[in-house]
Amino acid sequence: MLDPGLILFRTGFIPKPSIVLSNDEMAHLRALRLSKEDAVIQFRDGIGGLYNYQFSPLSKELKFLSETHIPKKTEHKTIAIALPKGNRFDFFLQKVTEIGLDAVVFLVFRHSIRKEFNLERAEKIVKEAAAQSKQTELLSLSIEPASEWMKSHKDSLVVLHPNRSEIFQANKLIGKIPVVGPEGGFHAEEESWMEENKIPRLTLPGGVLRTETAGIVAASFLVYGT
Repeated sequence: MLDPGLILFRTGFIPKPSIVLSNDEMAHLRALRLSKEDAVIQFRDGIGGLYNYQFSPLSKELKFLSETHIPKKTEHKTIAIALPKGNRFDFFLQKVTEIGLDAVVFLVFRHSIRKEFNLERAEKIVKEAAAQSKQTELLSLSIEPASEWMKSHKDSLVVLHPNRSEIFQANKLIGKIPVVGPEGGFHAEEESWMEENKIPRLTLPGGVLRTETAGIVAASFLVYGT
């Protein structure tokens, strides 16, 4: 495989004999000081397709060189988490993308402070982090009401809870979806529902963690194991 000078993600990418860079892609090329020399640019479709193109500063069009298809993952690893506040959201997205997590479900709890996000902007952050860390598949993002989503996935959940005495073990996350609640804590009704449905609740080692920190730790355990 040719070693690309720049990796760019385009979801739904269909290879053509020649293509043109968008304004944002061209700006990225200039930022890396590659716009004045010949370079190989690799487009990734986010589902395992890698497409190499030749860039020349003398032409507006990139010429197709080759393609490779990486087998898709057979096991997808997901976490569910309350939306982190402020710029912590960006940091969280960057880190779980770099780790190689497959999907994040953002949950809106009764005590959630943040209840929405800009999906287009979030996907841009994911693409940039995926290119930087050379991922071949893109992190999937969605947002759901916590109570409804948890009820429909109750057999797959492990809640990371700051006030439980049960000893945390990474193997308890195998085949499960870790859930991280809001920094304001779970509502009494949410706690009662977890108790009634015997949802496993574990406390991560160390002190009480911020939402995004707990999410990154959970993603690390899921992807890397113990």
